Amino acid sequence: MSGRVDYSADLVLVCNSLDAGGIERVVSTLANEWSRRGRRVSVVMQYDRQRFYALDPSIHHVVLGNSGLARLLGFTKKIRSRLLESNPAKRWLLRLLGGGLYNSSAESFHRINFGLLIAFEAWALRRALKRIESPVVVSFGTALNILTVKACEGLGRRVVISERSAGLNGWGRLSRRFYNRADIVTANSRGTLRGLADFVDQGKLAFVPNPLVLPNGGGGGEPPPAPFFLSVGRLVWDKAYDVLLEAFALAGDELGAWRLSVVGDGMLKDSLAAQADGLGIAGRVDWHGVMRDPHAFYRAAGVFVLASRVEGMPNALL
Repeated sequence: MSGRVDYSADLVLVCNSLDAGGIERVVSTLANEWSRRGRRVSVVMQYDRQRFYALDPSIHHVVLGNSGLARLLGFTKKIRSRLLESNPAKRWLLRLLGGGLYNSSAESFHRINFGLLIAFEAWALRRALKRIESPVVVSFGTALNILTVKACEGLGRRVVISERSAGLNGWGRLSRRFYNRADIVTANSRGTLRGLADFVDQGKLAFVPNPLVLPNGGGGGEPPPAPFFLSVGRLVWDKAYDVLLEAFALAGDELGAWRLSVVGDGMLKDSLAAQADGLGIAGRVDWHGVMRDPHAFYRAAGVFVLASRVEGMPNALL
């Protein structure tokens, strides 16, 4: 391999970040365990805005970061949103271009911007991987799987990609184009594996469930008095907390003294709190935020609830 080499590893793990999340938990668990067993492990992350899971100090890690070009592409995305989705600009453009040309222009703008972003991120990942001498690269998550396959073309690496969701998160077309180029395609649920069989050679598919590690400690906050429902996960659309709140409100007096405890954080926190208030249940819902060890809550809860719209093999449920 030509060019500068910073590190020699037995394998490289590629992930989005080490923030709180299922993939991040799996990556940190595997990296730390393999390192403990004497393997040289490198972890390549797209971002490092907030690190929730820790890596052993012996693990080599690289953060791709947010370069000037990435920020420029993000800026063009914002311009598209303002011009093509804000009401005043949209009405003006519709009068100027007409419906057909407006829709065509919006689609073209999005496609060009998206294509540039994919090309740049694959180039940045390839550049980082070339500086790590390793025979195996393992990626996690649909978007990064596609980027990793693209980035490793011609590098002579054995590429293993790990699909975590049956829905492929809107990346279906690109998944069908790139997934079969990987050496091994794993899934953490049998249902997802059956879906992948539609466009990946059977001999490349492997079922690899999530590792499960139960901490010995119980320090993660004081659970509320029983009885209570417990839900653990990021406060995002996929996890369907809006549905959970409506169901809890509909049950009403039937639940008596039961409360709803939510462990997790996310971009929908404020809107979900407002929804709970509008449903008249704000006084019975406890928002505990992110916890490193929520197992005291698991032990004390009467019912665990998972209302997700999309899941593979959820760590919270395990």
